[in-house]
Order: sequence, then structure tokens, then C-alpha cells
Amino acid sequence: MTHLLADAPVAKPLQRCLDVLQDVLPHSATAFYRVDRQQQPHDFVLRHMPQEVHQRYVARYMGHDPLHPARLARQPLDVVTLGRALPDELRATSRYAPFLASNRLVDVAEILLRRQGRVVAAFSLLRQGRMPGFGDDELRVLHGLHGLLDMALDSTLSQPCPDPAIVLTEREQAVAMLLSTGACNKTIARELNMGLATVKTHLLHLFRKFDVSSRTALAHALFVRQQAEQHLRQ
Repeated sequence: MTHLLADAPVAKPLQRCLDVLQDVLPHSATAFYRVDRQQQPHDFVLRHMPQEVHQRYVARYMGHDPLHPARLARQPLDVVTLGRALPDELRATSRYAPFLASNRLVDVAEILLRRQGRVVAAFSLLRQGRMPGFGDDELRVLHGLHGLLDMALDSTLSQPCPDPAIVLTEREQAVAMLLSTGACNKTIARELNMGLATVKTHLLHLFRKFDVSSRTALAHALFVRQQAEQHLRQ
């Protein structure tokens, strides 16, 4: 499963959920994403989040995120904050610290949606700059909203995630995600901290797997793949 942004138009139920969250509690940005059976996020829908921030998150920091669904899968809470998952005294030594500092992230509230005990989707509410962390009263509000959000997205979340015929490695997924946003080889190399030759090798593997011979054709193939996945969930 790739980490590409969702290409299909945002469904009305999800749009309404994002609107409600924006109206109820102040926050800087929101992300919604699905979670596959390997507990990996995908099909991100972003609101007020710069694309380059998301690119850097996926390429460098997602695996170190204390709120990554793989780390939250076994705990029982439906709403978890960054403050709970990564206490202040541990932040300075965390591998996630550079991302927090560069984006002035103060706190994040993760709202987890489950089916049959498995996390299948989540909302991330980000607070930046001089905004305060999420307080107890605000967390109670989010807990109260959880059932409404879950019900609103029931038909979407009840659909199983399709298993793509083409399996990509983690690095190929990251290269594909950046390529789909129009990044050049130098940008991909910089964001993924790899050499240009390695980027070209990953691209050749992607060309072979998708049976294409150009970046344009590969970007189109990735788009078609994403559209097919969205169609299967409708």
C-alpha cells in the first residue's frame, strides 16, 4: 500500500466530519487517513497542511511518530495526544523531535476509528506555534464526538482495504509518493537522504513493476492505482 494522498474527491461524510472538528475545537491543521492491515497509514486527506510538510513527514519521520497507528493499536483509548504518547521530558531525545521543532508542533490529538478491534482510520488534529496543548475538557469533547465520527464514516470504514497486485517496498513507496507530487530526483534524494543513483535504481524498479518507461507514465499509473483503490471502497 502506498502513502499517496487520496486523489478522489473527498466524500461528503468525511467533509462534514472535518468541518465539525474545525468548528468544535481550534487547531492548526487536520489529517484523515486510512490504516491497512499492516498498520500503515495511507490515503491521507489533508486540511490546512502544506504538502511539503506532509512529504517530509512521510519520507523521514512517519516511522518515528509516537502516534503512528502501529504504536497505538494495542492501547484501548480512542483519543490519544502527543503529550501522553511522548511526555515533555522525553521529547528532546526523541528521533521525532526535529519534525516537532521545525513545524512548531505543540500537541497532536489522534482520534482512532476501529472495526472489529483493529484501527482502520484516524483523524490527526495538530496545534502549532503559541496554541496550548489539548486540555482535559477538550479531550472530553473529542471523546464525545468519537461516536458521531465513527457513525458518519461507517459505510466507508466497513469496506475492506484492497490488497494491491503490485507490492512496493517501503523505500519504493516513499519515492512513489514524492514523485506523485512532482518532486524531481534531487528533491527525492534530499528528502529521503539517499544518493541520486539510489533514487534512479528505485525508479527503475517502479518502472519495471508498473511496466512503464517514463516518469509521466509512472505518475499516471500511480494515479490509476489510487483511483482503483478508491473505487473498490465505494
